[in-house]
Amino acid sequence: MSIGGTIGTGLFLASGNVVSEAGALGGPIAYLAIGILVYFLMKGLGEMATFKPIPGAYTTYSGLFVHPVLGFMVGWNLCINGFLGLGAEIVGGGMILNQFFPSIPPVAFCVMLSLLILGLNMIDVKSYGESEYWFAGIKVVAIIAFLVVGVLMIFGVIGGQGFIGLSNWNSESMFPKGFTAVILMMTGVIWSYLGVETVVAAAGETENPQKNVPKAINTIFIRILIFYAGSVTIMGLVVPYGNVSVLSNGYAGLFGLAGIKGAAVLMNIVILTSLASAAVSIVYLLSRTLVALSKEGKAPRALGKVNKRGIPMNAVLLTMFLGQVSLITNFVSPDKVFFFLISIAGFNTLLGWFASFFSHYKFRKWLVALGGSVDKLKFKMGSYPMPTITCLLALVAIAIYTAYSPSTRFSFYIGAPLLVLYFIIGTYLHKKGKLQETNYKPFLDSHLNETEIK
Repeated sequence: MSIGGTIGTGLFLASGNVVSEAGALGGPIAYLAIGILVYFLMKGLGEMATFKPIPGAYTTYSGLFVHPVLGFMVGWNLCINGFLGLGAEIVGGGMILNQFFPSIPPVAFCVMLSLLILGLNMIDVKSYGESEYWFAGIKVVAIIAFLVVGVLMIFGVIGGQGFIGLSNWNSESMFPKGFTAVILMMTGVIWSYLGVETVVAAAGETENPQKNVPKAINTIFIRILIFYAGSVTIMGLVVPYGNVSVLSNGYAGLFGLAGIKGAAVLMNIVILTSLASAAVSIVYLLSRTLVALSKEGKAPRALGKVNKRGIPMNAVLLTMFLGQVSLITNFVSPDKVFFFLISIAGFNTLLGWFASFFSHYKFRKWLVALGGSVDKLKFKMGSYPMPTITCLLALVAIAIYTAYSPSTRFSFYIGAPLLVLYFIIGTYLHKKGKLQETNYKPFLDSHLNETEIK
């Protein structure tokens, strides 16, 4: 889930926009830079998740280790952001299906995909995890095939272009709009990684989380390097950057250039499967976040109800309902709606990631103050606190640059007022004593006594 659930429109479709704007070399640099940041993000979250593995942990840590109001802000920001991200995944799927059936409007496909996603989230957690495992397998096999074919094309083994080498990396293609475009595209790239936190949110429902969560996190960087930075690099080397866009994704385009009959169509089918899988993961993450918010007095109690199969029905239904922002495609072209959604979602993700790094920075101080020991932690980030502080500064710099640039300023104008609204509501609820502190004592006792968390 840590990598499979993340791969969706952010890689398969948004990467086309990133490469076309940032360039054949600038695109891979943007994905690699944010990938390194994500690796440290997961190390920090993993450290906290192995100490306190609970559903919805992503937002709970901000409220417990920093301040309840920040927890409220992060929780609802994540939810609103997730609704936008879910809408983007559905819009992306609608665009792919529309290529196969152009006579049917994309909005019809959006409705159909929504019903499919809802059905997959109604099964029990074990079945969900199993289905995501196989969905992830399809994506991984497809990307590996893409990498192999791409490398063969670079050396002229297949395809009609002959030896390509580094010919597509030239003064015009590497950074066509300057290095500033690389920084601006990082907001969209950040959205590409949205969902990687699912492995932490699932820690509370995972068997032996103190063993399995670190195992997933420790291998995530090499997968980011291969699947994200690697595949986008191959795309930039083989497919001319001017031929790549949201609607003309470079993954299907590469197979078309390779001359493999039917491969481009098959890749689009794989991408469609990936979008559905990523959307299912988003619904899982958001519904569990809503449950956590409900238990902490940050959301209506009804959202915390869970049925006999462990499914928070009310939270799932609300998530799917609000995710129908995708239906805007009935009035505006899908590619414009898609870019609009991922831009806002990318900017809003900055708050969640910033709060996670800040929570990790405060976590160790909180633990020691209560008599705990960093040495007893089952999983630790190395070189603390330098990676945490560096990533905090990087996120602030990206946010400032995004707000400064005319081409991405609209995402700031929408995202910033929402953050102010979350803060005002959270502060009011905190003063009224509505925000409840999560129970950390069983986890602290387990840490102090060095016993296994059940």
